[in-house]
Amino acid sequence: MKKQNKQIGNLGESLAAKYLEEQGYTILERNWGNKWGEIDIICQYHPGGDMHNLSGVIVFVEVKTKTGAAFGAPTTMVNPRKLFQIQRLASVFPAGINQPKRIDVIAIVLTRERKLQSLNHYQAVY
Repeated sequence: MKKQNKQIGNLGESLAAKYLEEQGYTILERNWGNKWGEIDIICQYHPGGDMHNLSGVIVFVEVKTKTGAAFGAPTTMVNPRKLFQIQRLASVFPAGINQPKRIDVIAIVLTRERKLQSLNHYQAVY
């Protein structure tokens, strides 16, 4: 079961990264972490779509993926402790020390066949 959960999580992260790129974000890192934990996706949002604007917001994204609607929505798995952990990691991310930051959550629900059923992007949650 744990291997299956990891595969579903990896699929969700890939879908989230693709979605973010389609929305104009630049992916900087995936699964970046240290002794405090791991951040699923770190990306940069460029205001006005200017990819050469290096002062864009650094976005730390927690991705939660579930298969089906049983046992609640994916967002119920993101608690204040997890958000604090992400904030702590974000504070030491080298490329973002002097840049504006925010924490987003992407909640993904897959069908039993592992097809995308829904993707919700919640911005600036912490």
